[in-house]
Amino acid sequence: MEVAHRKQRQIFYLVANGGTNRFLVKKHKFLKMNKTELIDKIAQHTQLEKTKVARTVNAFLDVITDSLASHEPVTLIGFGTFKVRRRQARKGVNPQTRKEMTIPATDVPVISFGESLKQSVAKKKKLKTFATSASKPVAKKGAAPVKKAAPAKKAAPAKKAAPAKKKK
Repeated sequence: MEVAHRKQRQIFYLVANGGTNRFLVKKHKFLKMNKTELIDKIAQHTQLEKTKVARTVNAFLDVITDSLASHEPVTLIGFGTFKVRRRQARKGVNPQTRKEMTIPATDVPVISFGESLKQSVAKKKKLKTFATSASKPVAKKGAAPVKKAAPAKKAAPAKKAAPAKKKK
């Protein structure tokens, strides 16, 4: 079903070929997921109602936006860190008039991605998610509690070797 859905989403662009009436059809290679599709995917993955997922996603985005507006970084371990960076004032050129101008300093939001996300994108390992860890089977009520193994004893420290004798 995923493949069929992606085929439906493929976008074709008509690109003018050198000012003539002939057109080339160019397939858009990178498909983007929008907010609605993200909500649908999360609802499917968590088996929750779409309205609840939509409120959660909107609240998540609002909290990040409010935190960044007050210059507080937001860190999601393994995923990344959202923060505000100060961009210094600099000189630029107006493309219409070719005159030099000063671009004022401004604050911009940035995200630096975590190592786990970088590795999962590079297909080195699968990203551990909260949804997969939350889906572990839960013991039934009234069932005997699972006994945990006793912690392993630490090995005794190694004895220091006697210093080597010097040869004469």
